Amino acid sequence: MEPGALVYTGEETSLDVKLEVIQYNEQEIQEYDLPPGELDKIKPHEGVLWLNVVGLHDARLIQQIGERFSLHNLALEDIMNIHHRPSFDEFDDKLMISVKMLQITNRLLDTEQLSFVVGPDYIITFQEKPWDVFEGVRNRLRKKKGQIRTRNSDYLAFALLDVIVDKYLAILAIYDEEISEQEIRLVDATEKEMLAEINASKKEINYLRKYARPLKEAIHNFSRSHHSTIHKKTRPFIKDLLDHITHVNESIELNRETINDNLNTYHSQMSSKLNDILKVLTIFSVVFIPLTFMAGIYGMNFDYMPELHNRYGYPVFWVTLIVMAGGMLLYFRKKRWL
Repeated sequence: MEPGALVYTGEETSLDVKLEVIQYNEQEIQEYDLPPGELDKIKPHEGVLWLNVVGLHDARLIQQIGERFSLHNLALEDIMNIHHRPSFDEFDDKLMISVKMLQITNRLLDTEQLSFVVGPDYIITFQEKPWDVFEGVRNRLRKKKGQIRTRNSDYLAFALLDVIVDKYLAILAIYDEEISEQEIRLVDATEKEMLAEINASKKEINYLRKYARPLKEAIHNFSRSHHSTIHKKTRPFIKDLLDHITHVNESIELNRETINDNLNTYHSQMSSKLNDILKVLTIFSVVFIPLTFMAGIYGMNFDYMPELHNRYGYPVFWVTLIVMAGGMLLYFRKKRWL
């Protein structure tokens, strides 16, 4: 395909694309669903407009949105590519941020491609699936909580990114608890199921790391940008957001180290357990080697073996075996091999 071709790289779906509109200023707020064919009814210069596009599979509609808001085709191509890494890009009069939105289901991570287009008085979010983590931001807008209704689109972009990073922290807290529990159980548990659990945690943490590291880079570029869309009052909040995502990455690295330590502990315990088994088997072998030797001698079919004709030969033979085995066991115990 040529550069800028709009191709959805996710799974095909029969669901219709949904357009959710929230438009607000300090005095009032409007919230409604917009039919796909009525994009011309959007008035982006009346307060701050938040257009949330749910579904990326309709290339024709994405193209129409791009034409309505003068988005470059390369930007639209990145929006429809769900495998696009988190990034931050600047255009003449707008910014674009791509991130991965996460949720956890049955201890497994589920990801969703999310792209922000931030203009002077509007923000467009393109999300791949119907679920998101933005309900708290919507409630703050509806109930006029905090200063979100008095700020511009750059602050709304910060607020949305902030709840995404908070979700990363919440997921990390779940894995923190799980990995700490594994660390405690490793003291006296080395079953194979434990190894499977540790490896599953390692896979999920590496999966989380795959998206958290480029997200930090994108937010770092966002904080350092001098684009006209970003107001001076918003910069301290973006720097605080950068601290949060830095904490996420540090926690991920700490969890990876703990998982590696747990794996090393597991393998050390298994090696120690195997050594104990081999030690017991070796001691039994060493004890029975001389006994087998003696039994082999007196099991030979020679006629002239004096001990075979002795009245007490059989009891003496057994006493000799028992004394020899007992003596070797006492010696091993004295050497603390038992």
